[in-house]
Amino acid sequence: MIPIPLLLALLIAFGLDEAAWSGSPGPARETLARTIGGVVSLAALAFGLGCWTAWRARRTGRPSRRVRRAFVLGSRLLTVGLLGTYAATIHLWGWPSLVLDSWGWRGSILVDDALILAPFLLGQFLVWWGLFYGERAILGIPPSHPGGSAARQLYLRERQSLALISPIVLIFVIRNDVIGRIWPGWQDHPWAEPVELAALGMGILLVSPFFVRLAWPTRSLPDGPLRERLESIAKRAGFQCADILVWDTDHMMVNACVTGVLPRFRYVLLSDALIETLTPLELAAVFGHEVGHVAHRHLPFFLFFFVGCLALLTMTSGLFADLGNWFAALSGLEARSLSIARGVIEALVALSCVGAFIWIVFGHLSRRFERQADVFGCKVVSRELPGGSPDSNVDASPSSTWEICPSGVRVFSNALATVAHQNGIDSAARSWRHGSIASRIAFLQKLAMAPEREPAFQRRVLRFRLGLAALLFASLLLASTGLWFGLLD
Repeated sequence: MIPIPLLLALLIAFGLDEAAWSGSPGPARETLARTIGGVVSLAALAFGLGCWTAWRARRTGRPSRRVRRAFVLGSRLLTVGLLGTYAATIHLWGWPSLVLDSWGWRGSILVDDALILAPFLLGQFLVWWGLFYGERAILGIPPSHPGGSAARQLYLRERQSLALISPIVLIFVIRNDVIGRIWPGWQDHPWAEPVELAALGMGILLVSPFFVRLAWPTRSLPDGPLRERLESIAKRAGFQCADILVWDTDHMMVNACVTGVLPRFRYVLLSDALIETLTPLELAAVFGHEVGHVAHRHLPFFLFFFVGCLALLTMTSGLFADLGNWFAALSGLEARSLSIARGVIEALVALSCVGAFIWIVFGHLSRRFERQADVFGCKVVSRELPGGSPDSNVDASPSSTWEICPSGVRVFSNALATVAHQNGIDSAARSWRHGSIASRIAFLQKLAMAPEREPAFQRRVLRFRLGLAALLFASLLLASTGLWFGLLD
């Protein structure tokens, strides 16, 4: 659920020193034309892919696996292309200098940041618009369906994406436009950014659930057998949340999520299509999966991971700048071109390092966490089945002693397969964050056949988690030492 492309766009635009893109942008018309041309080109590719997918679906009744895979691959390439085009807009074509200097928005509150981010947001909107027609065809939804309206779905998607990123943007604006005006000397302090990032993490911890609740169309799950069952599961698992919500998606999305680290500000969201599609037992399994993320403390660890990586990036930004200077000096370019090349190289090196780390390390961690939550969902539904509980006092047994059974695995696997089918996802399609549905089901089936493997799996995840935390702590300590002694200025 995390809008990774938008996070990367924020890093491209604001994650590096302003000096990386402070060079002269050249003629304003040329900068504007290049920016608009890049956005329009991506939009044309997106509409072409979406319309081609819809055309193939009309010919055959439903798109084949080959067409679905081509659509998924094309969508990913368009996302990469959008980020690459936006990076060129910021670091090559001089868009920030155009906004700040040529248009005179330097020093304004929020407006300058919004205009700098505008090419990415516009490009993302147009790409989503073009791809929507392919997504609608893959899901088999007719245009007359309430969820078949492009305008409605684009509104919901943009609203959901911005809701998840709004806390970061809000705190960034407070840091740059409010604190910078009240205490102008604070930003020059070497410890300013690490302290601000710690405050950023705490701020997201507190306010993000409010943004999700306000920005996403939700309503409280009505009283009835389903709510009673889910509340009973939560009680047995020791899980606390502010409410269980129905997530209104116009029946377009079969999904669920949990948001909020603190119990009083935590919500579990079940989409309207999910509730209509799955059986009560399968819904209990999906709810157990979301509870598993909290039981294994995945959310605070993700927060620590992202804030720690961002703090490490800011503290070591001087190394990227020095490397950019060194590479640029070798080229023998003129002063203006040298400044641009230095900024581009710095941006490419920083983004490459961050991208590779997130893709490899975070991807591996996220897939392991998903499997932990899958196992927890199987255990929850195992106890819902007749004879599924080995304990006479069910409410008194801690969730750590719950066991997995083949019937629970079968129910949860059916839920996974149904979610994949309803969302038009190929069960064998790989996902860097979640893994393929087929691989997750196969893993659970192996555990059902040999439950003694589960403790070993849990120990491997714990060792990787502790090792990653230790590595991040050591890196932050080393960077802090270098910052303290002026080695990383």
